[in-house]
Amino acid sequence: GMNLNGTGIPTRNQVLVTYCDCSHHHHHQNKMMKPQKQQQQQQQLPQSLMLRPANLEEATAWAGFYLSFLFFKNCVIVHGVAQRASSGVASSAMAHRVAELLPEMVRLARMIWEEYPPPAVGTGSDDSGKSGYSKL
Repeated sequence: GMNLNGTGIPTRNQVLVTYCDCSHHHHHQNKMMKPQKQQQQQQQLPQSLMLRPANLEEATAWAGFYLSFLFFKNCVIVHGVAQRASSGVASSAMAHRVAELLPEMVRLARMIWEEYPPPAVGTGSDDSGKSGYSKL
């Protein structure tokens, strides 16, 4: 990877550690809520989706999935920019240059997906009622 020292940009691991720390803080704050409000929130979510603090191992395992999803989302946005540029209704004179980035963005999204796939945790619902995911 790139040397990010001195840039102020956190490393991937620093971002994941901060995410987990914030997750634990948020979870602790929710436990301190009034019982009635907490019970109402819990009734709104199925048991398999109950919020719990993230752990670093699990966050690391899913980080590639979320990063590739982010790239995919940005590809969709850039595709829209490209369409507007090709039809002459782009909001920027630089839209055609942004559109030229699309093939590289798609390549990066695919590379991240293949290099860091989501963990295979099942292919459907098991006896616990939790839904699982498999490689797409």
